[in-house]
Amino acid sequence: ASPSDTNMATARRDTLLKLQASAQKKWADEKTFEVSAPRDGSKPPKFFGNFPYPYMNGMLHLGHAFSLSKLEFASAYHRLKGDETLFPFAFHCTGMPIKASADKIRNEIANFGNPPVFPVIDEAERERLATTKAAEAAKDAALRDPTKFVAKKSKATAKAGTQAYQWQIMQASGVEDSEIPPFADPKHWLQYFP
Repeated sequence: ASPSDTNMATARRDTLLKLQASAQKKWADEKTFEVSAPRDGSKPPKFFGNFPYPYMNGMLHLGHAFSLSKLEFASAYHRLKGDETLFPFAFHCTGMPIKASADKIRNEIANFGNPPVFPVIDEAERERLATTKAAEAAKDAALRDPTKFVAKKSKATAKAGTQAYQWQIMQASGVEDSEIPPFADPKHWLQYFP
């Protein structure tokens, strides 16, 4: 390929990189993202928000971007209004979701073997339970105030998926069976999902 073909292949990328560098220089020069206490003693409106890193107990998904983007847009809006806006990136270091998932893997191996052989759920019983649950939901819906929005599923239910066991959740995330047993150690999660 000629030099002009190579330049054409990267022209869009190069333009975006120049725009990015220009915007970042302007932000640095104007200290757009730096917040200092007012020296004159005034108290302008304030906005504070943070978003912790997602836990490493599963794959990232669109919900993470959705939650982060809402806060990013709100911060930009308040900054444009002239509010003193502080948007630090937060850390949430309890590690409990990772520990709980690791414990589930360890217990599933202890109870069902390695690789585990899970009990088969009777489809007729599953259907009966689903029908009962749907009837209860319909009854509850009839009693609700029609002007109030109520989600049909809780956040936990919406995130649960169809997998009943942590091993199955790992498989659905693309982790091979031979790679799952080390996840019984919570520290392994931090190495696998950096």
